[in-house]
Amino acid sequence: MSRVQDEITHNPTRGRVLIVVILLLAMAGLGVAVELTRIHYFTHTDPSYHSVCAVNAKINCESVAMSPFSVFAGLPISIWGLLAYTVMGVLALWGLISRRLHGLWPRGIMFAMFTAAFLASATLAWVSFFLITSMCIFCMILYGINTALFVLGLILARVSRVNPFAALIADLKALFSRPVVLVTLAVLGGGAILGAQLLIPPYWQHIGWKELPDLPTGVDEDGIHWIGAVEPLVTVTEFTDYECPFCRRAHRNARGMTAKFPDTVRLMHQHMPLDKACNPDVKRTFHKRACEFSKAAECAAEQDKFWEMNDALFSIQDSVRTSDVNVDHLAARIGLDMTVFERCMGFERVMRVIRRDMKAAKKKKVRGTPTFFVDSQPYQGGFTESVLLRTVEAARARAAGGK
Repeated sequence: MSRVQDEITHNPTRGRVLIVVILLLAMAGLGVAVELTRIHYFTHTDPSYHSVCAVNAKINCESVAMSPFSVFAGLPISIWGLLAYTVMGVLALWGLISRRLHGLWPRGIMFAMFTAAFLASATLAWVSFFLITSMCIFCMILYGINTALFVLGLILARVSRVNPFAALIADLKALFSRPVVLVTLAVLGGGAILGAQLLIPPYWQHIGWKELPDLPTGVDEDGIHWIGAVEPLVTVTEFTDYECPFCRRAHRNARGMTAKFPDTVRLMHQHMPLDKACNPDVKRTFHKRACEFSKAAECAAEQDKFWEMNDALFSIQDSVRTSDVNVDHLAARIGLDMTVFERCMGFERVMRVIRRDMKAAKKKKVRGTPTFFVDSQPYQGGFTESVLLRTVEAARARAAGGK
């Protein structure tokens, strides 16, 4: 008889007090996950909401909730936490009752979950500190709970006198020897995840920037999209990539500045996707969805919705990872005819528009995105309001002198 089988047979009650503590910690984690879910929901849906843990720029649950990292595989991280702590609690209860699959059931599976939760906590803490640059108090409480569960899992294995990996193998063997139990658990777990994905609307997916006012839009004689002044004194031409985070910020700033001079400044949009799918100058995978996004914008333009799709593509990446952006979903939300849109995405004429813009970028010796031309003066990365103001004042002076 192996060591684990011996302990399962003769010492099934070892560590029961530890399992009770694990159950209590799982319930505490469940409660914190509920609060984080509430924070995430109201942060995204209620502009007047203010969380108690929004202390400052460095300690702010709302900043973490608004980041693209707060959602994974179509669900908020907190929902995954709810599911995980529920499973941990059920397993702990199962380990306390007499009807177990074997004497030490389910200590191996619990240890595997504790390890996964501990590693996930370490990853999320790193993301929060280095990428989001803001920490969430309730998240840190969960990191502590997950660390405690991992340590308790190690202690439980020691008290039970079994190797945790051997215990995991014993648990899996017990499950696979009972196919009805295995299928029932798989259906319940898969059903819970699928149900959550189907029933919870993507309330965190915001499209459009509400602070930007409506401005006149149109297309010039060359087919280039513009927004702003109908009869401009100053023209700002933007070469941009929808997957570039710097482009997103610069475009938002440019739109805000254009809105301050609605009768004077026109902003022109030209595509420069750094994606080898449509840009022959890109030799390696860089922005692998930029070409798709540019095509989506041009297909929306064929239904007179270019700027709506432009804003949707840029703004949604404030709160959703680029890999999770669904252009069909965006097209439906801005009111496009989906049959027409889906057909358009495969049309060669859309690629011709994008290639036209890239040819213009090469002619102007544009080396990166974003690049702006305020009249004829290039500005890589963006331009300031003072630059635009000086250009506007000079244009107005020229116009006045010509009268």
